[in-house]
Amino acid sequence: MNAVSTRVTPNPWWVLGLICLPVFIGSLDLTIVSAFLPDLVVNLGLPLQTSLDEAAWVVSGYLLADAISMMFMGRVSDLVGRRRVYIACLLVFILGSVMVAVAHLGLTDGLYTLMRRLGQRPSREEVTLLAIIIGRVVQAIGAGAMVPVSLALVSDLFPRERRAQPLGIIGAVDTLGWMLGHLYGGLLVYFFGINQAAFASLLGGLGLPPPDWRTLFWINVPLTLIALALTLQALRHVPIQKTTGRFDFIGTLLFGASLTLLMLGLGNNVDASLAPTTLGAASQLPPFNFTLLLAAVLCFLFFLLVEARIKDPLLDLRLFRHPNLAAGALINLLVGFCLTIGLVSVPILVNVRLVDASQLNQGALQTGLLLSALTVPMALAAVPGGWLSDRIGYQKTTLLGLGLSIFGFGLIWQTWNIDLPDAVIALEMIFIGVGLGLTFSPISAAVINSADEDKRGVASALVIVLRLIGMTVAVASLTTLALQRVTTLAGAAIGAAAGGAVPDPMQFADIYARITVLVLAELGLVGALVCAAAIIPALWGLGKTRGSSVPQETASSVRVTGD
Repeated sequence: MNAVSTRVTPNPWWVLGLICLPVFIGSLDLTIVSAFLPDLVVNLGLPLQTSLDEAAWVVSGYLLADAISMMFMGRVSDLVGRRRVYIACLLVFILGSVMVAVAHLGLTDGLYTLMRRLGQRPSREEVTLLAIIIGRVVQAIGAGAMVPVSLALVSDLFPRERRAQPLGIIGAVDTLGWMLGHLYGGLLVYFFGINQAAFASLLGGLGLPPPDWRTLFWINVPLTLIALALTLQALRHVPIQKTTGRFDFIGTLLFGASLTLLMLGLGNNVDASLAPTTLGAASQLPPFNFTLLLAAVLCFLFFLLVEARIKDPLLDLRLFRHPNLAAGALINLLVGFCLTIGLVSVPILVNVRLVDASQLNQGALQTGLLLSALTVPMALAAVPGGWLSDRIGYQKTTLLGLGLSIFGFGLIWQTWNIDLPDAVIALEMIFIGVGLGLTFSPISAAVINSADEDKRGVASALVIVLRLIGMTVAVASLTTLALQRVTTLAGAAIGAAAGGAVPDPMQFADIYARITVLVLAELGLVGALVCAAAIIPALWGLGKTRGSSVPQETASSVRVTGD
């Protein structure tokens, strides 16, 4: 009796605050490398022109693992308990952060030896880049699981009638992290760069190197360890809840395999060398690996077959019978694709305009600020997006947002050149950010409110996962296509300018930079066309349902993934 009376029940709001810290750090790392990826490549001693295709996997590998982890870890937590899975997620994230920070040390040596034994002859710099990618994947496996497990934890801690607000807080923290990651990374890399001499003098006596981009990943370790210790203390009296059923191992393997094969097929390496003697052959190569793409399609078809037949599927396909849900899911996939065009184009534009590598720190800061013109308005626009959904319905709000995005991408297509002022770039990013942000709330509402009560958790995760998949596919496919396009156009231009002689290096760099910006402008056209394609499911499937027509709890819970 005394044991029962003295048992301490943790304050659920205190626990919520603790679990939000790792969620924020994990989402921050999703976009943290966007601002300094060229700096990373140059510091590794790799040529920027020929290494961007491989370096893109630092971003796309994280997105891929994040989407796969998010898809199945919520179900794992149902079966084995939230606390165990959450703690495991934090430990995996810490491990991945350390692997990235020390990728140039032990992990590189082991990979280098293994690849040599397999008959490969990579340079140590290339192996270091591979080690960083592996570390990022491990990071994402832990980070991706934090969101669905945190949402499930909140459902355990709060009664049904009080869940809407804490669920919304987790969704807001997750969104805030990936929207600020590029700015956070850019500011710190810039700060480290301009104070490198002072840091070297201060830390040199301790035998420590001055901070650089690796330091960002070391910072994750103490912050996550503190969160882990505090969360363990707070959760020690929270009952471990488990559900019955089986885990869908076959479905999980097929889903992961299909998405991985899709990424590998779309991200097939292109010879991006600008040597005129190799350009003709390179331009004739297909940009994608169609064997891998066919294997991805087959795995996905088998995944659908398995999900339709087993008792406890990873994804209940009956969810897609509702037109609102099916249309919203497809639109969200396309919105994720378009979002990546903005996130990828700006860093490349900034860095090709730099005079030399000594300005990379300044470029990281400039990239972070310009990307904020995309992401901050996007986050702010989610609020009027929900307000408009209540008054004019999902369909009209989504169409308004897509229209603004088409206008912004169209401006990129028509205006981008090597000398374009930053103010114009920022204005175009604002149009795109506001447009995409307006679609978040109505799409999330359409998907979540269409699901049955016991399927809304799955529907909430589906909104995030599909946007991540769209972003992942965009990084892989557009990197390959853009490099192929730059290679072809630059080869023709350099050959014509040189007239058979060896081209002047400065002329070579100028031609390359201008053609790269031209191809980035063409990506604006791609973004406009993809947004236009999203109008079709919006007109076909999105009903004119208004947010005020749904129960109050449901309407509020939309903000979990409404960004």
